[in-house]
Amino acid sequence: MQIITLCRYITRRKLFWLRRSLAPVILTAFLLSLFFCAAACRPAQASAGTGSTEPKVVMVVLNRITLEDLLDDRYQNISKLISKGGLGLMTINTAGDYNDASAYLSIGGGNKFNGSQMAGESYTKEEVLPDGSKAKDVYVRNTGNNPAGSEILNINIPVLLKINKNKNIDSVPGQLGLMLHESGLKTAVIGNSDTNFGSPANRPAVLIAMDQLGRVDYGNVSRELLIPDRYSPYGWRTDYDKLTAELEMVWDKSDLIVVETGDTLRSNNSNLLEMKRMIDSHRLIALKNTDRFIGRLLLKADKNTLIMIVTPLPYAQAIRDGIRVTPLVMAGGTVEPGSILVSPSTRQEALVANFDLAATAARHLGAAHSGGLIGLPVTGVVIDNQKDTVADVQSWLLANWTQRSGILYYFIRYHWIIYILALVQVIVGFSLGQGCIRFLLAALLLYPLAILLVPLAGYANKWLSISLSILILALITFVLTRIRNNLKMFLAIAIASAMPCVIDVLTGARLMKTAALGYDLVAGGRFYGIGNEYMGVVIGASILGAAILLQLYSKTCRWILPLIGLGFAGLVIFFAAPEVGTNAGGSLAAVVGFAVSLYLFSGRKMKFRSVILIMGAVITGLGILVLVNYFLLSGYSSHIGRAINNAIKGDLAFIWFMVQRKLVANFYLLRHSPFSVILILQFLLGLAIAARKQASLVKLAENYKFMANGMAGIFFGALGAFVFNDSGVIAAAIMLNYLIIPPVLLIFQREFQAD
Repeated sequence: MQIITLCRYITRRKLFWLRRSLAPVILTAFLLSLFFCAAACRPAQASAGTGSTEPKVVMVVLNRITLEDLLDDRYQNISKLISKGGLGLMTINTAGDYNDASAYLSIGGGNKFNGSQMAGESYTKEEVLPDGSKAKDVYVRNTGNNPAGSEILNINIPVLLKINKNKNIDSVPGQLGLMLHESGLKTAVIGNSDTNFGSPANRPAVLIAMDQLGRVDYGNVSRELLIPDRYSPYGWRTDYDKLTAELEMVWDKSDLIVVETGDTLRSNNSNLLEMKRMIDSHRLIALKNTDRFIGRLLLKADKNTLIMIVTPLPYAQAIRDGIRVTPLVMAGGTVEPGSILVSPSTRQEALVANFDLAATAARHLGAAHSGGLIGLPVTGVVIDNQKDTVADVQSWLLANWTQRSGILYYFIRYHWIIYILALVQVIVGFSLGQGCIRFLLAALLLYPLAILLVPLAGYANKWLSISLSILILALITFVLTRIRNNLKMFLAIAIASAMPCVIDVLTGARLMKTAALGYDLVAGGRFYGIGNEYMGVVIGASILGAAILLQLYSKTCRWILPLIGLGFAGLVIFFAAPEVGTNAGGSLAAVVGFAVSLYLFSGRKMKFRSVILIMGAVITGLGILVLVNYFLLSGYSSHIGRAINNAIKGDLAFIWFMVQRKLVANFYLLRHSPFSVILILQFLLGLAIAARKQASLVKLAENYKFMANGMAGIFFGALGAFVFNDSGVIAAAIMLNYLIIPPVLLIFQREFQAD
């Protein structure tokens, strides 16, 4: 019994010791199992659609469609994504034509670039090309660079670099990929838009994500992602099951993922081979398939994952119909549900620039900003009737673009006719009569005002807008020519021309954005402030009005002159301020014109010292630009502020490229713009008057001293406009109207009275 009792005691002691020893082991094993289970579950959750823990941008390229396609209720998943995020319109401007390569390249470069037919030749590095070479070997042969670990290579990146070498921009093709790689981030591209298997690869999505060496880290752009379909364009369509599988493979290791859906682009490229009903049918099927793919992405849109649906270009017929904007959808990130997309680049409701997408992706991913990007990040503004608002914006943009060319056609031809008639009268003495000449010359000065007022009637069709502009011009001219005194009539014209422009810009520039002579939001040369055309109107009319005011009230000029000086200073600030005129060239041109005018109004004569004073005025103008745009207001609040910010940081390349672009643009306009014909006619008329009416001109200068001084100020202002603006030819031609028309009319009037 004692032995049995002892054995039981020993057994209980061993079991107790064993339990004490195993407890920590079991607990540790349990905690480790929980850790590994959690680690294993995270990718599965992302795959199931719960988003990412790290910032990620997924850009789904749905090319060659329009806003109407995306708003179709049949595409329920796209509609859900729109409701979950923001909807807007995107400009499609590039440095070249409306072609896919240029559009994709501009999106990825964050600037305006020019593509080529060979730009889409990108391959996974192990793909075999028609000549039997592997893509990675061709890449090394063409570039001399090591592809390193990059899975996708653009073998024609040297061609793109050469094409865009002299574009006077401080960025390179692949700027977005370069920025991401410099920040240690990874890129991926999946999908393609290949057509015939015997044709070169067509994979433009790589142009968005690649770096400056044409490299993308991960992805698959091979023809493995296509499935044969005898009834699809070119006999192929995208295999969305494989596309989804590839997306899951790159999801965790990539920060920027660009997905090329492909089918809509193939449908567009085959449009010449098919009946219209088949083109529409193929686009419908392609959109339905894409909609199902979007449904798999819906749950991934969260604060960390920003999903975009990007359309680089509309389909071919839409472009021919005048549609020059495309839809843009963004969900996740900081974009709130039910938003319209906005950008500081455009300051326009529901309109952003295509070069804004690179800046948007870089900001969301936290990439370090480098030089070259001219775009600014896109954000969302919550609004009622999201879809209706965007549709309305597209409608008036289309209406404005359509009527613009027609109104400008008659505006320019009217200038030609009037200057030719005036030239004939000066040379041969033929005249239409005093009243008729007076009416026609006054109408030329009032034409910009008539065009500015046309949008008040709404967005009419092209011919109604042309008729309305002519009717408004006739009515305004009839009213103001009732003023019999020529000087008072010109004073009224000057006030009527300048004041509405200034008031409109101060109240939001609604007319400036929609008037045919204002800036074209669709073309994208300017999105806010005062355009160069009406800048010429304001400067020319202001100097003319000041000169006539002094001429009419010369006895009290010592009281009027300081007021004119204050008015001129206010206009300089108006042009310079980023939230108002935002026209750097206009502010400098105004400084030159106003400084010369004030100097001569004060009774001084032009000497060498005068030139020094004018140069000092220009430097003062530059100082005002810096003060208003950088120190008083944000350095990034406008393109002027950003330029000044770059200059202060020592990035003079940006300023030099800007100067070069302005020079190139002006020389181009001199050769191709119809406004250059106006300049030539103005020059010829001036020579004819100097040669044939010299006595009358001398008499006029003696009798109207202040007017003569004002004419000199307008001349130097026009010269400043030409030098400091990228469309200075246009601004100078319009400004010179206020120099030439008044003396021509006064000379003709004097001759009529002499007769």
